[in-house]
Amino acid sequence: MELRFVPRSELKDKEWDEKARLWDRPKVDREILQQLNTRSNLEGSVRVAVHLGLVVGTGWLTVFAGRQHVLLAVIAFLAYCWLVGFFHGIEHEMRHKIVFSRRLDWLSEGIYFLIHVLWKAGSRNQRVSHVIHHRYTMVRDVDPEPAFPEDLTARWVRRELLSLLLTLVTLGILDFFKAMWTLIQRTRGRLHPMIQVQCSDEDLKFIRRESFTVLILNVAALATFIVFSRWDLIVVTMLGPHIGLAIGAFYHRTEHIAMMHNSTDQRLCTRGVRVSPITKFFYGGLDEHVEHHLFPGVPSRNLTRLRNALDISIPKRNNVIACWKEIYAIARYKETHPGEVFLPAGYP
Repeated sequence: MELRFVPRSELKDKEWDEKARLWDRPKVDREILQQLNTRSNLEGSVRVAVHLGLVVGTGWLTVFAGRQHVLLAVIAFLAYCWLVGFFHGIEHEMRHKIVFSRRLDWLSEGIYFLIHVLWKAGSRNQRVSHVIHHRYTMVRDVDPEPAFPEDLTARWVRRELLSLLLTLVTLGILDFFKAMWTLIQRTRGRLHPMIQVQCSDEDLKFIRRESFTVLILNVAALATFIVFSRWDLIVVTMLGPHIGLAIGAFYHRTEHIAMMHNSTDQRLCTRGVRVSPITKFFYGGLDEHVEHHLFPGVPSRNLTRLRNALDISIPKRNNVIACWKEIYAIARYKETHPGEVFLPAGYP
């Protein structure tokens, strides 16, 4: 695998300026951008209906097949987990409120909340985190979402992949308890330090209330399933989502790992991934991640058109396996060349 690296000193014009706090934005005709920012209730409704229908269908099939024989439920269960994990696509667009028109924000917010109940997470916490992420993408000690060391090592990459595999092998049990513990911490007002420092009092109050609600709903559901000995529903609703999130993370964790910290150029700190047409339907534009970071208000259905309208070239996207191979190769190289920065293929 041939990769390009340059000394960081050669990219001085791309260094983040804490005073200016400005990104390098490519030029796009204002009328074209306004058209690309248009939301579609029809497209959003189709995506939600198809995705939700398949989740309910595969969940029901898992329970039905499991009553005949547990092995018959495996394929349906894995499909269910994959679909729940790939809720990340439309959930991500709902963080940005770009799925439906503004008059249907109430519907978007309701679905967004229910996804987080299933994930045992928190919609407001995620939105606050994501606002910081877009405002300070990969800015050292400010952006809470990359969650990987700047001094990347091959050992860290192996451990990251093994942790995802461990979630699958343990059926998401450990991740379930971690999620519940995180909810308990948030009810007490304890957030990720990088989120906490920029979280308003109003957001913090909302996060605490929402975390308590999500916690109670999941505890009540778990208790009900135990009382009625519905172990199948425990596996599907309590553990399955965490298996799915690990599968989804295998894709979306490639978005920033091993890219440049403290850069004003999204092409240097963000990575896209090439996916199949079927995966793309559920992925919500996360595959065209560089384009999304350049103009976060553009819905996923218009990101390809956005790329064609830009006056700059976007780095080549590879499939998810190739992305992880690239990440590992970068990590190995940087162990001996810590002062150099990776330049993605297609970057001028």
